[in-house]
Amino acid sequence: MDTYNENNKMMKPQHRFKTMVVGVLVVAFGLLFMMHNMDLIDRQTWRMIFSWPMLLVALGVINLAEHKYSWGLILLSIGGVFLIDRYYDLPYNIFTFFWPVLIIAIGLGLIFTNSFRSFRIRRHKPDYVSSDGDLIDESAIFGGSERTIHSLNFRGGEIISIFGGSKIDLTQCQLSPGRNEIEMTAIFGGSTLIVPNDWNIKVEMFNAFGGFADKRKNVMVDYNKTLVIRGAAIFGGGELKSY
Repeated sequence: MDTYNENNKMMKPQHRFKTMVVGVLVVAFGLLFMMHNMDLIDRQTWRMIFSWPMLLVALGVINLAEHKYSWGLILLSIGGVFLIDRYYDLPYNIFTFFWPVLIIAIGLGLIFTNSFRSFRIRRHKPDYVSSDGDLIDESAIFGGSERTIHSLNFRGGEIISIFGGSKIDLTQCQLSPGRNEIEMTAIFGGSTLIVPNDWNIKVEMFNAFGGFADKRKNVMVDYNKTLVIRGAAIFGGGELKSY
């Protein structure tokens, strides 16, 4: 119990800021809802506020609060364009461009996310590249894969699933001391991670029309064994399992 309290007594500043931003968004929506009930907001404006493009804008703001600038700006841009279409009578059907724009946005998100990640790795972790199996580098694009990893010093790595999927068994691994992180990207696909039931898994995924589920059972967490899973799930996702 003492270990649990020690690990949870302080929230990271980034998480505190994210919680504050979400709170501000909820309060703002509540105030706008009240103004709508008081007939202070016209129907067209309310239709713009209570819409899926506004949800994209809100998700973009939350991502910016998490310092995920590439996905945040892309979501803000897409949501903003569709909000303009709802408020003004544009001379063309914006939905004609929806899927091409979405595909382009996903590509840009992957480019900028990978570029930022490479810069961060070069700056803070010059020894990140490894060929000893301690780092996983798995890509499933229009296909699938299934692997069992054996490592006594597992440090994380990268998993990409685009129109495909993968199943990674990590039950034969031991985590390296310190922060261990898996960068995961799931777009119209997903990954299943099978992990030991005593690992402390922190999921910090951005989800848009997708999600990442923790389906582990009989978990006995050891907070000295921490693995962070971060990244993005767009029209896709993944899950955690344990034996």
